[in-house]
Amino acid sequence: MLRGALCVMAKAPVAGRVKTRLGRDIGEARATALAHAFLRDTWTLACSVPELDVALALEGPSHGLVLWPGPAVWSQGEGDLGARLERALGRALAAHPFALVIGTDCPHLPAERIREAAAALRLGADAALVPAADGGFALLGLRTCPAGLLADLPWSVPHTASATEQRLRQRGLSVRRLAPTFDVDDRPSLEQLGRGLASGRLRAPDTARVLGIAPAALALSVVMPVLDEAARVGQRLDELARLPGVGEVIVVDGGSRDGTREICLGHPTSARGLLHLVDSARGRGRQLNAGARAARGRTLLFLHADVSLPQDATAWVERVLAEPGVVAGAFRTWTVDDRAARRAPWLHLADVRSRVTRRPYGDQALFLRAREFFAIGGFPDQPLMEDIELCTRLARRGRIVTAPRSVRVSGRRFLAHPLRDTLLVNTFPLLHRLGVDSDTLARWYRDVR
Repeated sequence: MLRGALCVMAKAPVAGRVKTRLGRDIGEARATALAHAFLRDTWTLACSVPELDVALALEGPSHGLVLWPGPAVWSQGEGDLGARLERALGRALAAHPFALVIGTDCPHLPAERIREAAAALRLGADAALVPAADGGFALLGLRTCPAGLLADLPWSVPHTASATEQRLRQRGLSVRRLAPTFDVDDRPSLEQLGRGLASGRLRAPDTARVLGIAPAALALSVVMPVLDEAARVGQRLDELARLPGVGEVIVVDGGSRDGTREICLGHPTSARGLLHLVDSARGRGRQLNAGARAARGRTLLFLHADVSLPQDATAWVERVLAEPGVVAGAFRTWTVDDRAARRAPWLHLADVRSRVTRRPYGDQALFLRAREFFAIGGFPDQPLMEDIELCTRLARRGRIVTAPRSVRVSGRRFLAHPLRDTLLVNTFPLLHRLGVDSDTLARWYRDVR
């Protein structure tokens, strides 16, 4: 697949210089906070399309700007919007066969729209355009950008998109016009965004948090990282669909090639808007962070694809987090052979650590409030022990409680290497505390499917 580039055009969110029109309606401070949220959501959106290389073209200072993953920052330079767009597109096209640009006024733009534009360019269209309701455009994609292509166009007027499309066609370029969206620059469009976020039709989690939108039905978000889990993901989704209190499931795919994605996209909860598939670079910590950023619930529960929750899981989540001083919780494990009828009682040796450790592993279905997760910066970007490191940070803020209920965990790893993996899993926390680095532990752990 041809890799393209995706450039986010943004203004540094400095009070008095961003969202000035919206600021006249809702106040400068609130408009600036929304500009921050728009940028964070747009950057998360851009990074959710792993087949595109992403950069941030910034107007204004970059100091104090916190985005994850850290962006490659380009200066937009001088000139009108056409000149700055040409500069960003030209730089991207110097190293890629096609490039797309998006702004930050549409934090709710579906990732699928970006993929549609990229697919159109891969299939031979010279340009792709996503119009906006106010007459501008939310996305522009090109395979070539000769000097002056966007010069002297009318910007910020009701016919910007049509004038841009006409210019492209005049230069002999074929244009694929995609489904329109709306951008947010005044109170009515902000209210439209708020209604979409509240209903679940639109997704912009940071923006929703700034607006105070967290529907009761979305109190709990389940985040599930996957990589080639076609054998189990359907059953897990079926279980979650029957679990009371689950507002949404965020499945974060790290590049599956075995049909995992197709199973998720075809699941009934996906059609009802309760299941959302997010793409991420491979790596459990990265995938978990990507899922958390996409989640809208006030509480996050991180679930592995080979772990089954008890039917009263959500009640226990609520009960544990209601205890004074508690910042997070988890469950005990009960390891089973989920591929055969034979009994393997020795598998339960792997469950000892879930009953004695104060730092839960990821297979214990860790849960916590979203605000606590973001306050400590999420999971570290490391190949293993990201769960222990997260819990170490959380323990500095309060208690972590293990509920007296068990999740059922697949014993596939222990069946593959019974003695070695049982020993390693029960000693990894000690080895980590003694200074054995996560790369070494990851090599010992190895992947089992």
